[in-house]
Amino acid sequence: MAIPNDANCFPAGVSLNQVAGLILPSTDLVLLLTKAREDYDWPFGTGAIDSQSEVLQVEVDVAKWLSCLNENTAHQIVCRVSCWAGNNLRAKIRIWNASAAEKRAMLRAIQLCLIPGRAQEGIDALSRLPGLRLVIASKIYRFLKPWEGAAVDRHASYFFNSLSRTGFGTSFVREWSSKARTGSRLAAYTASRHRRNLSEYIDVYLPLLERLANFLNHTKHAFQCPVTSQMKCWTPADVEMAAYYWWARNGLR
Repeated sequence: MAIPNDANCFPAGVSLNQVAGLILPSTDLVLLLTKAREDYDWPFGTGAIDSQSEVLQVEVDVAKWLSCLNENTAHQIVCRVSCWAGNNLRAKIRIWNASAAEKRAMLRAIQLCLIPGRAQEGIDALSRLPGLRLVIASKIYRFLKPWEGAAVDRHASYFFNSLSRTGFGTSFVREWSSKARTGSRLAAYTASRHRRNLSEYIDVYLPLLERLANFLNHTKHAFQCPVTSQMKCWTPADVEMAAYYWWARNGLR
């Protein structure tokens, strides 16, 4: 089996290049991302319309709670995103039963995420709360800052670790399951690996997704939203959704 950072699952013609500082996805990569974004369906089998309607609803809910941010609404944000993201039941129960001190910590972490230049501190603080790790923290940030944020998980990390061979893709550290060498996850269960992956998320991953979104918008490659049937511009979160969905259906598990 290919190692996590070298999974060669992409069809021929899918490539990501950089010329004179400009990011240049191949035509096949643009088509792959566009189709995957339009077809995005999670949990699988929900259907693109229902699945993406739920994403839009989470955005609405989080925006509503942010408009009156306090300890209780911060807790509601974390609960809502944790449930949508498929966090495990034990972790969700731990989050639902958060203490007053933990709710205050959630509020402070979210406030940090919203301050320009302090997102890394905020995501780090979220990641250290009971029931949360970097993956769920990144999903919370994605809804806190829908025009800038994007989630990272095992599928997205595989996609972007494997996409570029020219030194400007991501290099998230992953770990194999202790039970079988299939289905490895993002390594975030030791302090050193958490710090490395958080840095990769902030310094490489988000800028790369932003550059891809900017390229797609600049070259007028809009995608059709199945919920509204309207053509939409790309955000980093849209690029992540496309990458997640394609890899989950086609890449290494």
